[in-house]
Amino acid sequence: MRVIIVILLLILFISQLEALPGSITAKEIVSNVKKKYEQLQSLKADFEQEYVWQLAGETQTVKGTLYLRQGNNYRIETDTQLIVTDGQTVWTYSKQNNQVIIDLLKSTEENPLPKDLLFKYSEEFVPHLIGEEKLGDRKAYVLNLAPKDKEAFVKSMKIWVDPAAWLTIKIEQKDINDNVNTYVVRNIQENLKLDGSLFAFPIPEGAEVVDLR
Repeated sequence: MRVIIVILLLILFISQLEALPGSITAKEIVSNVKKKYEQLQSLKADFEQEYVWQLAGETQTVKGTLYLRQGNNYRIETDTQLIVTDGQTVWTYSKQNNQVIIDLLKSTEENPLPKDLLFKYSEEFVPHLIGEEKLGDRKAYVLNLAPKDKEAFVKSMKIWVDPAAWLTIKIEQKDINDNVNTYVVRNIQENLKLDGSLFAFPIPEGAEVVDLR
């Protein structure tokens, strides 16, 4: 399973919004996340992904490190896999199989780009602010997102936004097959000077190459 399905679409523009009485509105939360994204030059964070496959009754957990930089540059490192893009081409390297899959960069509902996962809420969802929770020592606003299209792949979503940084720190998604994909983001570092070599991938000697471009 490709870690890049690190999953969920975040909302930039919303017309129907709900708020808790006497509290910040969902519109204000989304606006703050959008402003933060526009100002952010780069980001490094640790993440944990848990995928529950309903049909098989199996759960898969993956931990890794994510690097983001403006220009659709990102790098995802786990124990078994490395995903790198320079903004146009994406390389997915299996360490166990010594295999590289090369493809053009694209974002879909099933496989969004990491920046879409962390910062953009799709116009296809209606958000509802349902309250506040503590994640470790961090306070977070919690929003439910319901798809406008009843036939959408994503059946329901829930996100947690840290108001101290206006960053998404947890994402929970259920798809039409009742599979649940959850991401938790920790140890976030903003606006680091990330070397360009992080977003280039020299193919290892002897690696099998599968070019899908």
